[in-house]
Amino acid sequence: MAHTADGRVLRAREGFAPGLPVDREWLAEITPHYARLLDRMAARKLLYRVLRGQYVVAPWATDGVDQAAPAELLVDLVLRERGEYYLGFLSALIAHRLTDLHTSTLYVAIRQDSPTDMTSVSLAAYELQLVRLSPSRWPMQENERERVRVQSGLKEFVWRSTIERTLLDGLLRPELCAGIETVITSWARAQAHPVDWRAIWAIANSSGTATARRVAYLLIHTGHEHVLVEDLPSLQAKRADIPLDRSNGYGMDRREMTRDLQTGVLLNVPTKHLHGWLGAVGLG
Repeated sequence: MAHTADGRVLRAREGFAPGLPVDREWLAEITPHYARLLDRMAARKLLYRVLRGQYVVAPWATDGVDQAAPAELLVDLVLRERGEYYLGFLSALIAHRLTDLHTSTLYVAIRQDSPTDMTSVSLAAYELQLVRLSPSRWPMQENERERVRVQSGLKEFVWRSTIERTLLDGLLRPELCAGIETVITSWARAQAHPVDWRAIWAIANSSGTATARRVAYLLIHTGHEHVLVEDLPSLQAKRADIPLDRSNGYGMDRREMTRDLQTGVLLNVPTKHLHGWLGAVGLG
């Protein structure tokens, strides 16, 4: 707990983020000059400033905002008043323990029509990277198969993509997930996690033909063909040049690619690499 200059308690626990205008009412009970109070407390390192008018309480024996609050809580502090969001892509892969990578960049999806004009924000030791998604790419309303509230700290909650949506987002934007190798190995590692594979296929089907084909390829090659077996004939009936790696990280031209016969996906990743990434956990 932090105290005001005259000894009254600032009613904020460690990790809580008093942010104007959300907390004006209870701060005004302490003093009408709460903005000055917060500035003074920040100067004395009783609070750490995140952005203008937004702070976290400084726990004992800390020396910066990155030590005072989880990175996810800082994301929520910045975006909670700016519309819907979810922590996703590489950040979600890390949170779901699907990769051993670490990064100081926090990838967060927001709606394409979000009122914020921010594209990136520096948050202490982190860089917040905002990714705008079109309405067709945004999770369905109230669909907990794609976006859920998770606890970060004692009573604070943040929005994060589910493991199912995270795996799909990797194929949608591999460049935001450290590349196609990380995406494929994350799918392989997901075999050891509780995953609703039917939900992944349902989300993929609602996301368009290209995403559905990419997801179908990995479902088949990770042993989950049964969840889409009824839809395979329609995939095979329609020919389309859809590359597995949307970012084309290996720079392969069309003549170097082979077509997967079951899904029609063009393999613009060397097959020996695909087999190696999947084979590392007994797949492929």
